[in-house]
Amino acid sequence: MRIQHFVQWLVANWVLVSFLFVLVIALYVKFRFGTDYFFQSYRDAKTTKELSGFHQQIGDRMMAFQGWKAAEEAYRAALQMDPTNTAATFGIVKAQVFDPLPGQAFIDPEIVDVRLDYLLSRFPDDYQVHFLKALRCCQRGEVEDALNWLRTCVAKQPGFVGPYLLQGDIAFNRSDIEAAAAAYSRAVALDPNSPVAKNNLAACRVLLSDFQAAVELFQASHRISFISPNPVTMLSLGEAYWYTGQFDLALRMHQDALELVQKHYDPQQSRYVCDSWTVGFLPLQVGDLETIKTNMPFSTQIQKEALLYLELCIDQALLGDPEAAAAAFDAALKLERGPAFRRTFQNRMQSAENLVKLTDTAKAWLVDHRKLLA
Repeated sequence: MRIQHFVQWLVANWVLVSFLFVLVIALYVKFRFGTDYFFQSYRDAKTTKELSGFHQQIGDRMMAFQGWKAAEEAYRAALQMDPTNTAATFGIVKAQVFDPLPGQAFIDPEIVDVRLDYLLSRFPDDYQVHFLKALRCCQRGEVEDALNWLRTCVAKQPGFVGPYLLQGDIAFNRSDIEAAAAAYSRAVALDPNSPVAKNNLAACRVLLSDFQAAVELFQASHRISFISPNPVTMLSLGEAYWYTGQFDLALRMHQDALELVQKHYDPQQSRYVCDSWTVGFLPLQVGDLETIKTNMPFSTQIQKEALLYLELCIDQALLGDPEAAAAAFDAALKLERGPAFRRTFQNRMQSAENLVKLTDTAKAWLVDHRKLLA
């Protein structure tokens, strides 16, 4: 009878019994294998979307620094995690705006404009599209239009770093160093881990004769990018060390930069080493905002090596080693003797003569060798 009553009870309460049975299995699976029987698939889906969003955010950050290839790779990684991520899909399209057509080595400006017109019609309120339009206006020399697009971009997304970097570049190219420093400062505040923003702000500090601040910013930029060091930052940090009297650190930094250029000149490995360098003149007096308006391009490996030998020449002179300074001087001139290089050489020497605390012997050596370049 007990068995019969038990069977009747099971039949009458089969829903409850089924639920308890499933619950026991779920608890066993959870504690035995660490898997949530009911919600694991939902958690997996949530994790997948979060990872996809993480890669998308990396792509967005790379867009701000005009790292188109890196942005595209990040967006593709986001899509691999979550094929429904439409923001990443269109992120790829935006990252490819300035790409040349397949089989071509150069960008077709008309194609760029067509792509931008499409994106603007499709996403009229997209802050990244506004940023891309500003970049295109800069390429066309339409600076005021570029600034208008940047203001629109900032209004849509105040936390996007790209507009502030580009505003800083525009002001810097106009020799409005105070405005450039303000824009770069905003970029640093928004992205304290940006080596580009800190490097650019440091350059402004040098030109404004705030040398200690420049050293600290260059050092921070160099630390952040230490895995893939930027020789331009290293060159500039070494120069900033001159003005703060740290001549031994300047020598070490310039030696490392020269070694980097000599041993790692591979466009596939280090774009910072191989990209064309635009080297601005240094101030000749505190508050000198005229000399700094001049800059010179250094494009080839030989030119960059010559420039770094020039830096080493001044380092050694400041350290009181005229023989080593003369050897670096000769090495620089054997590589490059053009007028642009000689003018850059003279500017560095004269800036050191005027603004660096140095011995009479070191100053006389710099003056004598600067005259040899006339």
